[in-house]
Amino acid sequence: MNTLQTVGAIGVLLGACNWASAAPILSISSQGATAAASAEQDFLDAAHSGYLTETFDDNSYYTVGSQAGTITSSVGVGSFTSAVPGSGGLCDSGPYNCNGGLAVLNAGASPFSGRYSVSGDNWLDSMDARQMVISPATGFNAMGFYMTDPNDAGGRLSIGGFDFSFNDIFGSALGNGRVFYVSLYDAAGLGDVSIFSNNPDDGYGIDNITVANVTEPGTLALFALGLLGIGLSLSRKSKRNR
Repeated sequence: MNTLQTVGAIGVLLGACNWASAAPILSISSQGATAAASAEQDFLDAAHSGYLTETFDDNSYYTVGSQAGTITSSVGVGSFTSAVPGSGGLCDSGPYNCNGGLAVLNAGASPFSGRYSVSGDNWLDSMDARQMVISPATGFNAMGFYMTDPNDAGGRLSIGGFDFSFNDIFGSALGNGRVFYVSLYDAAGLGDVSIFSNNPDDGYGIDNITVANVTEPGTLALFALGLLGIGLSLSRKSKRNR
């Protein structure tokens, strides 16, 4: 990563911390397993006890390769919904249907080459959904998760909630199989969070998603020294005329 990108990322994050009550903070690790794992550890170190992590590896609960419009966490992290399906890609291959929803996959069940688990065998796959909604359990103000294989087929991802949005969060097309750790903090408490893709056949995998409480927003900004947020654009949607 070059110095300019690092400074820009830290500027965004520190600026957000100064008005955290008005805007959430999104952090994205540098690419690669080592950087992503380090960012996850920093997130967990900042979290209070009582956080929950879903690895999608409970095969007594999940049926690998089975699609559903909504998949609920086995450990109480929350639920995941395919709000707008993808089309025309590998999500329509083999036994799968793009309109069938999300799926917990492993290497043997996946039609995608770049998505994989970061621990155990399973991950949650977007099945190329244009919009996935994460509905976290109530009572938490932060979440973090691994994302594999985003933006490798020409798509661009954005993340948004009820009254905020981060646009084109990676800032460019990416190679196959890239991995990042993504975390989001909202002092007001987490609500539904949507991941949007502008390409109907460009998806991603999610693994080891944690919901937690973090006391000080500044903590997240301090470990931004190890994170890269390229091209983040935050806009707090107007609350007028509501």
